Amino acid sequence: MKRSTAVQAITGWLGLVALAPAAHAQFAVIDVAAINQLLQQVQTAVRQLQTAENQLTQAQQEYQSLTGSRGMQNLLSGTNRNYLPTDTASLQGTLTGTGGAYSSLATSVQASMSANAVLSTAQLAALSASELNAVQTQRQSVALLQGVSQQALVNSSGRFDQMQQLITTIGSATDPKAILDLHARISAEQGMLQAEQTKLQVLYQTVLAQQAAEEQRSREQAIADAGSLRTLPAMGL
Repeated sequence: MKRSTAVQAITGWLGLVALAPAAHAQFAVIDVAAINQLLQQVQTAVRQLQTAENQLTQAQQEYQSLTGSRGMQNLLSGTNRNYLPTDTASLQGTLTGTGGAYSSLATSVQASMSANAVLSTAQLAALSASELNAVQTQRQSVALLQGVSQQALVNSSGRFDQMQQLITTIGSATDPKAILDLHARISAEQGMLQAEQTKLQVLYQTVLAQQAAEEQRSREQAIADAGSLRTLPAMGL
């Protein structure tokens, strides 16, 4: 019995030894180097993602700095840029006191006509129709020149202050789009000033042409009134 028991014990021990490799093979082998490499790859991917996100944010900021409205078109929005007559009808309206859109200029012209007048109402009534028309036309031409000059002076003074406003705004331009818009706004204002100056010169020339035409009519009327020397009766000595 003892021997049989010992054999059984030895046989059981050998069985356990035979099973030991199989039991050992059931445990997973941990590759520490592979795990470290995987962690490094994940960290690298995270850094790359953060870099891409920063680049996207920067690109969005750059896009916003180059697009959208900065409100520069609203600068000097209250400026009266059309204070001079634009056609013959408007010009005639300022002379007769019905200036409409140019009421300020019409008022100035009427005030100048009254201030420059020397002949009284009674003296005017004594003139012929042609003489009265010549006086009135000359008064209107002179008064129009005075009115336009006064309006241009007032407007030029105001525009100087407005240009100063644009210059001051340069300091508040904080991004490329605002700077570009402000540059375009200043260029547009310069173009408007140039167009206004051209219009003023043309209007001045128009008034001078009217004066020259009236002077010509006056000279011809004087000749017509005096008649030709050939029609005078002979004078004996």
